[in-house]
Amino acid sequence: MQKSLAANPVEADFQAEMLKGDVESLVRHGPVAAIARHYLLDSTRLLGLLLKLDYEEMHIATCDPWKRKCGGVPRNSFVVAKVSSAHVTVEDKHFCDRIILARVTDSVPTPVAGEALNMLFEVHKAQAVMDPYTMKELQWSAMRASIVGTFYDSEDAIAFGNDVDTFFAAHAYEVYSPTAEDLEALINSFISSPVPLEIGRLRYTETPSAASEMNVAIKVDPRDFIGSSYGQRTALFGKTRFGKSNTIKIIADTILRSPNPPGQIIFDPSGEYTYWNEQDGGSLFLLHRQSAERYSLAPKTVPQETALQVKSPRLLKLNFYESVSVGHNLITSLWDEINSGNRPLYLVPFLEWSPLDPSQAPPAAQKSDFNHYWRSMGMWFGVLRLAGFQHRPGQTVPVDFPASVKQQLVADAQVKKDVSNGVFGTKQPVENLPSIFRAVAHLWEAQGSQLFSTSSGDPYFNDLEQKFLRILKVDGTVAGHTYIRPFAKFHDPNGSDLFRQISNDARNGVTVFVEMARANEQVRRVLSERICQQVLADMMNDFSSGTLGGKFVVMYFEEAHTLFRADDKDLNSIYNKIAKEGAKFHLSMVYATQSMTTLSPDLLKNTENFFIAHLDDDREVKEVTRKYVFRDVAEDVQRTQSKGYVRMITTSHRFALPVQIHKFSPSNT
Repeated sequence: MQKSLAANPVEADFQAEMLKGDVESLVRHGPVAAIARHYLLDSTRLLGLLLKLDYEEMHIATCDPWKRKCGGVPRNSFVVAKVSSAHVTVEDKHFCDRIILARVTDSVPTPVAGEALNMLFEVHKAQAVMDPYTMKELQWSAMRASIVGTFYDSEDAIAFGNDVDTFFAAHAYEVYSPTAEDLEALINSFISSPVPLEIGRLRYTETPSAASEMNVAIKVDPRDFIGSSYGQRTALFGKTRFGKSNTIKIIADTILRSPNPPGQIIFDPSGEYTYWNEQDGGSLFLLHRQSAERYSLAPKTVPQETALQVKSPRLLKLNFYESVSVGHNLITSLWDEINSGNRPLYLVPFLEWSPLDPSQAPPAAQKSDFNHYWRSMGMWFGVLRLAGFQHRPGQTVPVDFPASVKQQLVADAQVKKDVSNGVFGTKQPVENLPSIFRAVAHLWEAQGSQLFSTSSGDPYFNDLEQKFLRILKVDGTVAGHTYIRPFAKFHDPNGSDLFRQISNDARNGVTVFVEMARANEQVRRVLSERICQQVLADMMNDFSSGTLGGKFVVMYFEEAHTLFRADDKDLNSIYNKIAKEGAKFHLSMVYATQSMTTLSPDLLKNTENFFIAHLDDDREVKEVTRKYVFRDVAEDVQRTQSKGYVRMITTSHRFALPVQIHKFSPSNT
């Protein structure tokens, strides 16, 4: 074989100098050159020689003995091509120290395929024993490989271009199956982090083979998922039970193990990230509990955590007296489910109400607006108290009425109220409100506008307030507060700063687990939206005030197709805002779903990292091929079905990789 590749007579003198080693001074030694130079024709890694080469692909002539020595050639396996020093002139010698990386995609006919097929047919027809010469001839074949790019040396470092700048005649190239050591060095050469972390292993096929089990570590820079100047977006696609949740754990764990990790918020719909579970033999929270916090709607006791003396999660409940807008939203979202679709007409104004939180109340200087706000809010608090919602001890509410009304309230011995020196108090304890507004309701019914007058002539109480008075009158005609009572399970008088606390935790580098396993979809949505709104608002404020700096928050979403919809026309959706604006404010996302086609196109276009597991749908596979880097591996996404086996690309890599993601194993819990 060596003789067939000997230099032509024009280059004979140069070849003689090569044998002396004098040409070494003509080329630069770098890491790529060092790798290229130890692949020689007598190497056991020789895979073949080129029949064809262009800017997009190459055709490789090979034989069974060469493939056998390389451990086989799986579909999508990487091969390296280099220029043979015997086939270029002195001025082109520097091309010998470059490596073209290609991905094997299919077989192609050899130039003599027809003759070989005829020969094989005759042998089979005669059922003859093949002679050694025929066997040797039939062992030759050819493969197609898609060009990935070119590795070269730049200032003694490995550099890469996703193309080839030029190419010589096909006979000038040799093709090798790279060693695990060299392939690992080339694949991970793009990572700039001084402490890259291993996320999985290179894997070509589901079927075990020497080539598929080369033990090549695939590493990432944690900043791939966090971001540097802007937030990063990471997508996980695949059918259920093919490892999306495990990959989320690996990504979050990778971030937590990085230097100075940012805050994270993990919305946990099943509890597997938050609590000890048999599948993992621990949990992500337990592994990093010193730098994590967890919240739950209904905390549960786990014996394994009790043995470790792990504190219970914080209650993921609202203080309906302070988070009024979210509490009202929660009630309206779940109304039909909890109240069997029953919507009395007198409650319609309440269900259509859009209250502001007390923190957003008009200032006392705006007397009319201030009094009107607290008149409505005082009635609502009275209804909550009537429905059994506990409040903070000593909590008071501004209450004001015309002087004649207050005089009657002071004189009424059945009204529970605070009176100072015979004067009705300007602030009343929450526990007094049902009694006060019950009396007011009777006064309004009996004397109406004669007692409650306004300078404008408009009714003193608006429609909503009049409906509240009907409830607070408690005369047996309506039972509005009984419709509210079932929502008390979402209330906690100590849950006032829930959303701000979660946001502050995350913005200060804490990983927050929000567990909602026993909540229905509407509750999850309401709480998740409010948390996201708070975090985005706080990050925007930090940006505006110049205090954002290197602060990042990574948020995790499962079932992303329900949040980031393909028809993302709702400009008021918090998820739409995060998808389109969050990166600017250092909000990074990791989102998982079974479907690419139902996701927001804008989000897909702006996603940097992809992990694609098994997708068994032609439409989904077609969507994968729309991403240039996955054009050669899309069919395998549909074919392979091993858990955790993904096609991956991150900011640290320039081409798609077939990777077996590590199984999350919290052995340190």
